[in-house]
Amino acid sequence: MTKNKLLVINGPGLADLGNYDGNTYGDITLAKIKDKCCELCEQLGVILDFRQTNDEDEMFRAIAKDSDCYDALIINPVGYSRAASVEFELYRSAIKMIAHLHKPVIEVHITNIFKQGAEITKPLQVPEGEMGFICGLGVQSYLLAIKAVNKRLNDKQTSFHKQVRVYSSR
Repeated sequence: MTKNKLLVINGPGLADLGNYDGNTYGDITLAKIKDKCCELCEQLGVILDFRQTNDEDEMFRAIAKDSDCYDALIINPVGYSRAASVEFELYRSAIKMIAHLHKPVIEVHITNIFKQGAEITKPLQVPEGEMGFICGLGVQSYLLAIKAVNKRLNDKQTSFHKQVRVYSSR
């Protein structure tokens, strides 16, 4: 089987996790998240491209322009920074494009964005395609997303290879 290629992209505010009060993120940093993701991807044989940007246009371009370079996307669109300026319609359109390519997308958040009083934006809510959502589990949100994406991609490859064998045996 070919190695799955995964893009994990983190949006505005997530580079500064250590600057928030400990009640929000605890001792989690983006570097710790990246290390855990790299470790898991190495165990699973997944090629990981882990990025962070505070530039919304750069984030959009990475999602849309680089979509041919990866098999799945995990996105944490915004940190606890109350970055209400994030233009979610741009992300929705880019993710819809990825969905039409039948590539899995999982939105992750470190904290529970549904918790009463949370001042974090709403989920992207893209109805098309293979869109998943995980929040409130800290670093585990990312790790569960990686495992889910890897399983989905491996299941697709297995199904494809079974179909090829059926057609080639005729």
